Amino acid sequence: RAMLRALFFLAHVPAALALDATTLRDIAASSSNVDAREILSQSRATHDYVVDLRREIHKNPELMWTERATADVIARELDAHGIEYDRVTSTGIVARVGRGERSVGLRADMDALPLREDTGLAYASENDGKMHACGHDGHVAMLLGAAKVIKARYDADETSVPGVVRFIFQPAEEGGAGAKEMLRPSDGTTGMLDLKPPIESVFGLHNWPYPEMPSGTMGTRGGTIMAGAGSFDVVVVGRGGHAAVPHNNVDVIVAGSAIVTALQTLVSRLTDPLDSVVISVTVFNSGTASNIMPDTASLQGTLRALNPKTFAKFQQKIADMASAIASAHGCTAATSFEPEHNGVKRIPYPPTVNDPRAAGLAMNVAAQLFGSESTRDVVPVMPAEDFSFFGETYPSSMMWLGAYNETAGATHPLHSTKYILDESVLTSGVALHAMYALEFLHSGL
Repeated sequence: RAMLRALFFLAHVPAALALDATTLRDIAASSSNVDAREILSQSRATHDYVVDLRREIHKNPELMWTERATADVIARELDAHGIEYDRVTSTGIVARVGRGERSVGLRADMDALPLREDTGLAYASENDGKMHACGHDGHVAMLLGAAKVIKARYDADETSVPGVVRFIFQPAEEGGAGAKEMLRPSDGTTGMLDLKPPIESVFGLHNWPYPEMPSGTMGTRGGTIMAGAGSFDVVVVGRGGHAAVPHNNVDVIVAGSAIVTALQTLVSRLTDPLDSVVISVTVFNSGTASNIMPDTASLQGTLRALNPKTFAKFQQKIADMASAIASAHGCTAATSFEPEHNGVKRIPYPPTVNDPRAAGLAMNVAAQLFGSESTRDVVPVMPAEDFSFFGETYPSSMMWLGAYNETAGATHPLHSTKYILDESVLTSGVALHAMYALEFLHSGL
Protein backbone atom coordinates (compact mmCIF):
# COMPACT_ATOMS: atom_id res chain seq x y z
CA ARG A 1 0.00 0.00 0.00
CA ALA A 2 2.82 2.40 0.82
CA MET A 3 4.32 1.77 -2.63
CA LEU A 4 0.95 2.40 -4.29
CA ARG A 5 0.51 5.66 -2.39
CA ALA A 6 4.00 6.77 -3.46
CA LEU A 7 3.33 5.89 -7.10
CA PHE A 8 0.01 7.75 -6.96
CA PHE A 9 1.72 10.85 -5.56
CA LEU A 10 4.47 10.87 -8.20
CA ALA A 11 1.90 10.39 -10.95
CA HIS A 12 -0.18 13.38 -9.84
CA VAL A 13 2.24 15.90 -8.37
CA PRO A 14 3.00 18.77 -10.79
CA ALA A 15 6.17 18.08 -12.75
CA ALA A 16 8.05 21.16 -11.52
CA LEU A 17 7.54 19.99 -7.95
CA ALA A 18 8.64 16.41 -8.55
CA LEU A 19 12.22 17.20 -9.50
CA ASP A 20 13.49 16.61 -5.99
CA ALA A 21 11.93 13.20 -5.39
CA THR A 22 15.27 12.24 -3.88
CA THR A 23 15.68 14.09 -0.60
CA LEU A 24 18.53 16.55 -0.89
CA ARG A 25 19.62 15.86 2.67
CA ASP A 26 20.49 12.37 1.45
CA ILE A 27 23.40 14.05 -0.34
CA ALA A 28 26.22 13.71 2.18
CA ALA A 29 29.21 16.02 2.33
CA SER A 30 31.23 14.36 -0.39
CA SER A 31 34.90 14.80 -1.14
CA SER A 32 35.92 18.26 -2.25
CA ASN A 33 38.67 20.09 -4.07
CA VAL A 34 38.21 23.01 -1.66
CA ASP A 35 39.15 23.05 2.02
CA ALA A 36 35.84 23.89 3.73
CA ARG A 37 37.51 24.61 7.07
CA GLU A 38 39.79 27.16 5.43
CA ILE A 39 36.88 28.85 3.64
CA LEU A 40 34.91 28.97 6.88
CA SER A 41 37.82 30.46 8.79
CA GLN A 42 38.44 33.10 6.12
CA SER A 43 34.73 33.93 6.00
CA ARG A 44 34.41 34.30 9.76
CA ALA A 45 37.33 36.71 9.67
CA THR A 46 35.12 39.10 7.66
CA HIS A 47 32.64 39.47 10.55
CA ASP A 48 33.32 43.08 11.49
CA TYR A 49 33.65 44.06 7.84
CA VAL A 50 30.27 42.67 6.75
CA VAL A 51 28.42 43.89 9.86
CA ASP A 52 29.73 47.43 9.39
CA LEU A 53 28.86 47.38 5.69
CA ARG A 54 25.41 46.04 6.30
CA ARG A 55 24.67 48.76 8.86
CA GLU A 56 25.96 51.50 6.56
CA ILE A 57 23.65 50.32 3.79
CA HIS A 58 20.76 49.80 6.24
CA LYS A 59 20.86 53.47 7.25
CA ASN A 60 20.43 54.62 3.66
CA PRO A 61 17.81 52.40 2.00
CA GLU A 62 16.86 53.09 -1.60
CA LEU A 63 13.87 51.88 -3.58
CA MET A 64 14.08 49.94 -6.83
CA TRP A 65 15.94 51.61 -9.68
CA THR A 66 17.18 54.39 -7.37
CA GLU A 67 19.97 52.41 -5.61
CA ARG A 68 22.70 54.86 -6.62
CA ALA A 69 24.25 55.40 -3.19
CA THR A 70 24.17 51.64 -2.58
CA ALA A 71 25.93 51.05 -5.90
CA ASP A 72 28.52 53.65 -4.97
CA VAL A 73 29.23 51.82 -1.68
CA ILE A 74 29.64 48.56 -3.61
CA ALA A 75 31.96 50.21 -6.13
CA ARG A 76 34.00 51.76 -3.32
CA GLU A 77 34.54 48.38 -1.69
CA LEU A 78 35.38 46.63 -4.96
CA ASP A 79 37.92 49.35 -5.72
CA ALA A 80 39.45 48.90 -2.27
CA HIS A 81 39.90 45.16 -2.91
CA GLY A 82 41.26 45.68 -6.43
CA ILE A 83 38.30 43.90 -8.03
CA GLU A 84 37.26 44.84 -11.56
CA TYR A 85 33.59 45.50 -12.29
CA ASP A 86 31.14 46.83 -14.84
CA ARG A 87 27.98 48.86 -14.39
CA VAL A 88 25.07 46.86 -15.78
CA THR A 89 21.73 48.73 -16.02
CA SER A 90 21.40 52.10 -14.30
CA THR A 91 22.27 50.87 -10.80
CA GLY A 92 23.47 47.26 -11.12
CA ILE A 93 27.07 46.05 -10.90
CA VAL A 94 28.76 42.83 -12.05
CA ALA A 95 32.27 42.31 -10.64
CA ARG A 96 34.74 39.57 -11.54
CA VAL A 97 37.68 37.69 -10.05
CA GLY A 98 39.75 35.08 -11.86
CA ARG A 99 40.30 33.99 -15.43
CA GLY A 100 39.69 30.91 -17.52
CA GLU A 101 36.95 29.25 -19.55
CA ARG A 102 34.51 28.48 -16.74
CA SER A 103 32.35 31.09 -15.04
CA VAL A 104 29.92 31.07 -12.13
CA GLY A 105 27.67 33.83 -10.81
CA LEU A 106 26.85 34.81 -7.23
CA ARG A 107 23.89 37.16 -6.78
CA ALA A 108 22.71 39.68 -4.18
CA ASP A 109 19.73 42.01 -4.51
CA MET A 110 20.09 45.65 -3.43
CA ASP A 111 16.78 47.49 -3.11
CA ALA A 112 14.66 48.43 -0.09
CA LEU A 113 10.91 48.72 0.52
CA PRO A 114 8.54 51.70 0.93
CA LEU A 115 8.02 51.17 4.67
CA ARG A 116 8.63 53.33 7.74
CA GLU A 117 11.05 51.41 9.99
CA ASP A 118 9.86 50.62 13.53
CA THR A 119 12.76 48.65 15.02
CA GLY A 120 14.39 51.19 17.32
CA LEU A 121 17.84 50.11 16.13
CA ALA A 122 20.72 52.55 16.53
CA TYR A 123 21.42 52.18 12.80
CA ALA A 124 17.79 52.37 11.69
CA SER A 125 16.81 53.92 8.36
CA GLU A 126 17.55 57.60 7.99
CA ASN A 127 15.34 57.81 4.89
CA ASP A 128 11.79 58.26 6.11
CA GLY A 129 9.36 55.87 4.48
CA LYS A 130 12.09 53.58 3.18
CA MET A 131 13.43 50.48 4.92
CA HIS A 132 15.54 47.40 4.28
CA ALA A 133 12.76 45.13 5.49
CA CYS A 134 13.75 42.16 3.33
CA GLY A 135 17.41 41.95 4.29
CA HIS A 136 18.88 42.99 0.96
CA ASP A 137 21.40 45.11 2.85
CA GLY A 138 22.65 41.88 4.41
CA HIS A 139 22.69 40.15 1.04
CA VAL A 140 24.95 42.87 -0.39
CA ALA A 141 27.26 42.72 2.63
CA MET A 142 27.56 38.91 2.39
CA LEU A 143 28.41 39.05 -1.30
CA LEU A 144 31.02 41.74 -0.76
CA GLY A 145 32.48 39.57 1.99
CA ALA A 146 32.64 36.63 -0.41
CA ALA A 147 34.31 38.83 -3.02
CA LYS A 148 36.92 39.81 -0.45
CA VAL A 149 37.59 36.17 0.47
CA ILE A 150 37.84 34.95 -3.11
CA LYS A 151 40.02 37.88 -4.23
CA ALA A 152 42.45 37.24 -1.34
CA ARG A 153 42.67 33.56 -2.30
CA TYR A 154 43.24 34.45 -5.95
CA ASP A 155 45.95 36.95 -5.09
CA ALA A 156 47.72 34.35 -2.96
CA ASP A 157 47.39 31.54 -5.52
CA GLU A 158 45.69 32.05 -8.89
CA THR A 159 45.17 28.30 -9.32
CA SER A 160 42.86 28.31 -6.29
CA VAL A 161 40.23 30.06 -8.44
CA PRO A 162 40.16 27.97 -11.65
CA GLY A 163 37.81 30.19 -13.61
CA VAL A 164 35.87 33.46 -13.37
CA VAL A 165 33.62 34.30 -10.42
CA ARG A 166 31.01 36.95 -11.24
CA PHE A 167 29.54 38.93 -8.34
CA ILE A 168 26.09 40.14 -9.38
CA PHE A 169 24.74 43.11 -7.42
CA GLN A 170 21.21 43.34 -8.73
CA PRO A 171 18.74 46.24 -8.36
CA ALA A 172 14.95 46.26 -8.36
CA GLU A 173 14.02 42.85 -7.00
CA GLU A 174 10.96 44.24 -5.21
CA GLY A 175 8.70 44.34 -8.26
CA GLY A 176 10.97 45.85 -10.89
CA ALA A 177 12.29 42.61 -12.43
CA GLY A 178 15.86 43.80 -12.07
CA ALA A 179 17.21 40.32 -12.78
CA LYS A 180 15.53 40.28 -16.19
CA GLU A 181 16.94 43.71 -16.99
CA MET A 182 20.44 42.64 -15.90
CA LEU A 183 20.36 39.75 -18.37
CA ARG A 184 19.46 41.90 -21.39
CA PRO A 185 19.22 45.65 -20.61
CA SER A 186 16.36 47.31 -22.45
CA ASP A 187 18.60 50.22 -23.50
CA GLY A 188 20.76 47.87 -25.57
CA THR A 189 23.86 48.15 -23.39
CA THR A 190 25.93 45.14 -22.34
CA GLY A 191 24.15 42.67 -20.11
CA MET A 192 24.95 39.42 -18.37
CA LEU A 193 24.14 37.41 -21.48
CA ASP A 194 26.98 39.19 -23.27
CA LEU A 195 29.67 38.24 -20.74
CA LYS A 196 32.63 36.11 -21.83
CA PRO A 197 33.17 33.44 -20.71
CA PRO A 198 29.44 32.94 -20.31
CA ILE A 199 28.07 32.29 -16.83
CA GLU A 200 27.25 28.59 -16.38
CA SER A 201 25.44 28.64 -13.03
CA VAL A 202 24.09 31.26 -10.58
CA PHE A 203 23.77 30.87 -6.81
CA GLY A 204 21.70 33.12 -4.57
CA LEU A 205 20.91 33.36 -0.87
CA HIS A 206 17.90 34.82 0.90
CA ASN A 207 17.73 35.25 4.65
CA TRP A 208 14.73 33.38 6.06
CA PRO A 209 13.58 34.68 9.50
CA TYR A 210 10.96 32.05 10.26
CA PRO A 211 10.76 29.47 13.08
CA GLU A 212 11.31 26.51 10.75
CA MET A 213 14.67 28.02 9.73
CA PRO A 214 16.49 29.11 12.91
CA SER A 215 19.84 30.85 12.62
CA GLY A 216 22.54 28.31 11.88
CA THR A 217 20.46 26.37 9.37
CA MET A 218 20.24 26.60 5.61
CA GLY A 219 18.18 24.76 3.03
CA THR A 220 16.94 24.47 -0.51
CA ARG A 221 15.26 22.02 -2.88
CA GLY A 222 15.45 20.90 -6.48
CA GLY A 223 12.53 22.05 -8.59
CA THR A 224 10.14 24.85 -7.69
CA ILE A 225 11.07 26.66 -4.47
CA MET A 226 9.10 29.91 -4.83
CA ALA A 227 5.93 30.82 -6.67
CA GLY A 228 5.54 32.85 -9.78
CA ALA A 229 3.75 36.12 -9.11
CA GLY A 230 2.23 38.91 -11.10
CA SER A 231 0.13 41.96 -10.44
CA PHE A 232 -2.95 42.51 -12.55
CA ASP A 233 -5.21 45.49 -13.17
CA VAL A 234 -8.77 45.17 -14.44
CA VAL A 235 -10.55 48.30 -15.69
CA VAL A 236 -14.32 47.87 -15.98
CA VAL A 237 -16.14 50.39 -18.19
CA GLY A 238 -19.90 50.95 -18.09
CA ARG A 239 -22.11 54.02 -18.25
CA GLY A 240 -22.51 56.29 -15.28
CA GLY A 241 -25.37 58.51 -14.29
CA HIS A 242 -27.68 59.46 -11.44
CA ALA A 243 -27.99 56.76 -8.79
CA ALA A 244 -31.77 57.35 -8.65
CA VAL A 245 -32.22 55.84 -12.12
CA PRO A 246 -29.90 52.77 -12.25
CA HIS A 247 -31.96 51.28 -15.08
CA ASN A 248 -30.70 54.05 -17.35
CA ASN A 249 -27.07 53.33 -16.48
CA VAL A 250 -24.64 50.39 -16.74
CA ASP A 251 -23.42 49.61 -13.23
CA VAL A 252 -19.66 49.04 -12.95
CA ILE A 253 -19.83 48.53 -9.16
CA VAL A 254 -22.04 45.46 -9.52
CA ALA A 255 -19.97 44.17 -12.45
CA GLY A 256 -16.69 44.70 -10.61
CA SER A 257 -18.02 43.00 -7.48
CA ALA A 258 -19.13 40.02 -9.55
CA ILE A 259 -15.64 39.79 -11.06
CA VAL A 260 -14.05 39.74 -7.59
CA THR A 261 -16.19 36.84 -6.40
CA ALA A 262 -16.03 34.94 -9.71
CA LEU A 263 -12.22 34.99 -9.77
CA GLN A 264 -12.16 32.94 -6.58
CA THR A 265 -13.83 30.05 -8.41
CA LEU A 266 -10.77 29.79 -10.65
CA VAL A 267 -8.87 28.53 -7.62
CA SER A 268 -11.61 26.35 -6.11
CA ARG A 269 -12.94 24.81 -9.35
CA LEU A 270 -10.14 24.91 -11.94
CA THR A 271 -7.03 24.15 -9.90
CA ASP A 272 -5.64 20.64 -9.40
CA PRO A 273 -5.91 19.96 -5.65
CA LEU A 274 -2.23 18.96 -5.69
CA ASP A 275 -1.24 22.25 -7.32
CA SER A 276 -1.14 25.66 -5.62
CA VAL A 277 -2.64 28.91 -6.88
CA VAL A 278 -3.49 32.18 -5.11
CA ILE A 279 -5.68 34.89 -6.65
CA SER A 280 -6.28 37.90 -4.41
CA VAL A 281 -8.04 41.11 -5.41
CA THR A 282 -6.62 43.73 -3.05
CA VAL A 283 -7.75 47.10 -4.46
CA PHE A 284 -11.20 48.20 -5.71
CA ASN A 285 -11.51 51.86 -6.72
CA SER A 286 -14.64 53.45 -8.13
CA GLY A 287 -17.03 56.32 -7.61
CA THR A 288 -16.89 59.78 -6.09
CA ALA A 289 -20.27 60.38 -4.42
CA SER A 290 -23.20 58.42 -2.97
CA ASN A 291 -25.68 59.67 -5.57
CA ILE A 292 -23.52 59.15 -8.67
CA MET A 293 -23.03 55.85 -10.45
CA PRO A 294 -19.50 55.95 -11.94
CA ASP A 295 -18.39 55.19 -15.48
CA THR A 296 -15.43 53.01 -14.49
CA ALA A 297 -14.14 50.72 -11.75
CA SER A 298 -10.52 49.69 -11.29
CA LEU A 299 -9.46 46.45 -9.64
CA GLN A 300 -5.93 45.42 -8.67
CA GLY A 301 -4.72 42.06 -7.47
CA THR A 302 -2.06 39.39 -7.47
CA LEU A 303 -1.76 35.96 -9.06
CA ARG A 304 0.65 33.38 -7.66
CA ALA A 305 1.33 29.80 -8.70
CA LEU A 306 4.07 27.22 -8.20
CA ASN A 307 3.84 25.55 -11.60
CA PRO A 308 5.04 27.65 -14.59
CA LYS A 309 2.34 26.21 -16.88
CA THR A 310 -0.34 26.85 -14.26
CA PHE A 311 0.84 30.44 -13.86
CA ALA A 312 0.60 31.11 -17.60
CA LYS A 313 -2.80 29.39 -17.86
CA PHE A 314 -4.34 31.39 -15.04
CA GLN A 315 -3.20 34.70 -16.47
CA GLN A 316 -5.41 33.95 -19.45
CA LYS A 317 -8.21 32.64 -17.24
CA ILE A 318 -8.31 35.87 -15.21
CA ALA A 319 -8.56 37.97 -18.37
CA ASP A 320 -11.26 35.72 -19.85
CA MET A 321 -13.30 35.63 -16.65
CA ALA A 322 -13.17 39.41 -16.17
CA SER A 323 -14.23 40.03 -19.75
CA ALA A 324 -17.08 37.50 -19.65
CA ILE A 325 -18.49 38.69 -16.31
CA ALA A 326 -18.29 42.32 -17.40
CA SER A 327 -20.06 41.49 -20.66
CA ALA A 328 -22.84 39.72 -18.79
CA HIS A 329 -23.45 42.99 -16.93
CA GLY A 330 -23.35 45.11 -20.08
CA CYS A 331 -19.81 46.38 -19.40
CA THR A 332 -16.37 45.82 -20.86
CA ALA A 333 -13.22 44.83 -18.96
CA ALA A 334 -9.58 45.22 -19.97
CA THR A 335 -6.94 43.28 -18.02
CA SER A 336 -3.23 44.10 -17.85
CA PHE A 337 -0.54 41.86 -16.38
CA GLU A 338 2.16 44.52 -16.68
CA PRO A 339 0.45 47.42 -14.92
CA GLU A 340 2.31 50.61 -14.10
CA HIS A 341 2.23 51.57 -10.42
CA ASN A 342 3.99 54.69 -9.14
CA GLY A 343 5.74 55.11 -12.47
CA VAL A 344 7.17 51.56 -12.52
CA LYS A 345 5.91 48.79 -14.78
CA ARG A 346 5.21 45.63 -12.77
CA ILE A 347 6.49 42.66 -14.75
CA PRO A 348 5.27 39.16 -13.80
CA TYR A 349 7.83 36.89 -12.15
CA PRO A 350 7.82 33.24 -13.20
CA PRO A 351 8.17 30.55 -10.50
CA THR A 352 11.69 30.15 -9.15
CA VAL A 353 12.74 26.66 -10.25
CA ASN A 354 16.04 25.34 -8.93
CA ASP A 355 18.15 23.08 -11.10
CA PRO A 356 18.34 19.80 -9.12
CA ARG A 357 22.11 19.54 -9.71
CA ALA A 358 22.73 23.10 -8.55
CA ALA A 359 20.51 22.57 -5.51
CA GLY A 360 22.42 19.39 -4.75
CA LEU A 361 25.73 21.24 -4.98
CA ALA A 362 24.41 23.96 -2.65
CA MET A 363 23.32 21.38 -0.07
CA ASN A 364 26.63 19.54 -0.37
CA VAL A 365 28.51 22.80 0.16
CA ALA A 366 26.37 23.61 3.21
CA ALA A 367 27.01 20.14 4.66
CA GLN A 368 30.75 20.49 4.14
CA LEU A 369 30.82 23.85 5.87
CA PHE A 370 28.34 23.35 8.71
CA GLY A 371 27.49 19.64 8.87
CA SER A 372 24.49 17.87 7.35
CA GLU A 373 22.55 18.41 10.60
CA SER A 374 22.41 22.12 9.74
CA THR A 375 20.77 21.56 6.35
CA ARG A 376 17.04 21.49 5.68
CA ASP A 377 14.92 20.17 2.83
CA VAL A 378 12.47 23.04 2.37
CA VAL A 379 9.01 23.09 0.86
CA PRO A 380 7.83 25.53 -1.84
CA VAL A 381 6.35 28.84 -0.70
CA MET A 382 4.04 31.35 -2.36
CA PRO A 383 6.25 34.49 -2.16
CA ALA A 384 8.09 35.23 -5.43
CA GLU A 385 11.61 36.23 -6.44
CA ASP A 386 13.00 37.65 -9.66
CA PHE A 387 15.92 35.25 -9.22
CA SER A 388 13.52 33.12 -11.27
CA PHE A 389 14.79 34.87 -14.42
CA PHE A 390 18.30 33.61 -13.66
CA GLY A 391 16.85 30.15 -13.03
CA GLU A 392 15.22 30.21 -16.48
CA THR A 393 18.56 31.17 -18.07
CA TYR A 394 21.21 29.20 -16.15
CA PRO A 395 21.28 26.03 -13.99
CA SER A 396 20.81 27.87 -10.71
CA SER A 397 19.92 27.48 -7.05
CA MET A 398 18.25 29.78 -4.57
CA MET A 399 19.07 28.80 -0.97
CA TRP A 400 17.47 30.04 2.23
CA LEU A 401 19.73 31.10 5.07
CA GLY A 402 18.00 30.53 8.40
CA ALA A 403 17.79 33.82 10.34
CA TYR A 404 15.18 33.29 13.07
CA ASN A 405 16.73 34.14 16.43
CA GLU A 406 14.69 35.20 19.46
CA THR A 407 17.79 36.37 21.34
CA ALA A 408 18.68 38.77 18.51
CA GLY A 409 15.08 39.96 18.18
CA ALA A 410 14.97 38.42 14.70
CA THR A 411 11.44 37.06 14.92
CA HIS A 412 9.48 39.39 12.65
CA PRO A 413 8.71 38.35 9.07
CA LEU A 414 10.11 39.76 5.87
CA HIS A 415 8.42 43.00 4.79
CA SER A 416 7.51 43.90 8.38
CA THR A 417 8.28 47.37 9.76
CA LYS A 418 9.73 45.55 12.79
CA TYR A 419 11.92 43.15 10.78
CA ILE A 420 15.43 42.66 12.21
CA LEU A 421 18.18 40.68 10.48
CA ASP A 422 20.23 38.42 12.75
CA GLU A 423 23.74 39.60 11.91
CA SER A 424 25.29 36.41 13.26
CA VAL A 425 24.35 34.66 10.00
CA LEU A 426 26.25 37.06 7.73
CA THR A 427 29.57 35.20 7.75
CA SER A 428 27.74 31.94 7.06
CA GLY A 429 26.41 33.56 3.90
CA VAL A 430 29.91 34.68 2.99
CA ALA A 431 31.14 31.10 3.30
CA LEU A 432 28.26 29.59 1.32
CA HIS A 433 28.78 32.03 -1.55
CA ALA A 434 32.53 31.46 -1.68
CA MET A 435 32.33 27.69 -1.34
CA TYR A 436 29.63 27.31 -4.02
CA ALA A 437 31.66 29.34 -6.52
CA LEU A 438 34.92 27.49 -5.90
CA GLU A 439 33.34 24.04 -5.88
CA PHE A 440 31.56 24.79 -9.14
CA LEU A 441 34.71 26.03 -10.84
CA HIS A 442 36.61 22.93 -9.72
CA SER A 443 33.98 20.27 -10.42
CA GLY A 444 30.94 21.73 -12.20
CA LEU A 445 27.49 20.27 -11.56
